[in-house]
Amino acid sequence: QTSAGSAVTAMTPRQAASAGDSSSQPFVTASGGQMWRSGRPYRFVGANFWYGLLLDAGRLERELDRLAALSVTNLRVLGAIEELPPPSAHAQPAVQPRPGEFDEALLAGLDRLLCGARDRGMTVVLVLNNMWQWSGGFASYVHWATGEAPPPMRSGASDEEWQAHQAYATRFYSTPAARALYYRYVRMLASRLNSCSGRRYADDPTILAWELANEARPLAAVEAYRAWVEEAAAVVRSAAPSHLVALGSEGPTPWPRYVRTDLRADHAAVDYVAVHLWPQNWLWYDPRLVPPESGGDGGGGGGGGGGGD
Repeated sequence: QTSAGSAVTAMTPRQAASAGDSSSQPFVTASGGQMWRSGRPYRFVGANFWYGLLLDAGRLERELDRLAALSVTNLRVLGAIEELPPPSAHAQPAVQPRPGEFDEALLAGLDRLLCGARDRGMTVVLVLNNMWQWSGGFASYVHWATGEAPPPMRSGASDEEWQAHQAYATRFYSTPAARALYYRYVRMLASRLNSCSGRRYADDPTILAWELANEARPLAAVEAYRAWVEEAAAVVRSAAPSHLVALGSEGPTPWPRYVRTDLRADHAAVDYVAVHLWPQNWLWYDPRLVPPESGGDGGGGGGGGGGGD
């Protein structure tokens, strides 16, 4: 379900606390190695619709119709955008321009998205944070909590800039004030009354799962990272006990000694695994290197991306 890559999903050994008798529940649950809804195995075709909350009502309806026509039944959507100081490149406007201040117009857009997805028989995964600066994410929370400016992350950032950003962003795991601001947002969103359905987010079966963060990486902070995953999963379950919880990690990457993800250990506290694949960013595939017999013009050097996704 990634925009430039693909995602693979599987269950973790942990059963969702809300599973119970799934035949009597409209929520998606996880048990026995698969997802369930209304007593039947639940399978879906997913798309990364991260920008959905930023769309005006007309375009949102058109895109949802198009996705439905393509047989898409699950959407992965950003549920949070935080302001980040310039010159870093990131989505605008922010849902949370300052700590504890929320843009009601954007949240109403997320309300409409959930209602539109429901009306088309879709489910939604809400992404609550981000390792990368393009939606603010960890860097915004560290900035707000410490007052220290984040390293700049412009479009076309160098590998050195990617690495400086990651070192700064991973401070989120060990900064209690930053995590507290994040949990305040999570609780606000889970308790929000949807303006078009009249239903609290925590009570809406359109939401399949809450994803703790997009592509969170431990790097050198492995212990703090896994403690955060466990803590954050508990906060989300407390706020929205009927929903599944996902991590949002890439899973294995081409730089295991640098990124230091561990598929089993990292996902021990959540309900399912979703891994991201980036063939171009990870230099596995260069579309410019087309075999002559395919009719392409060949040529091309190596790809880009290095340590960034």
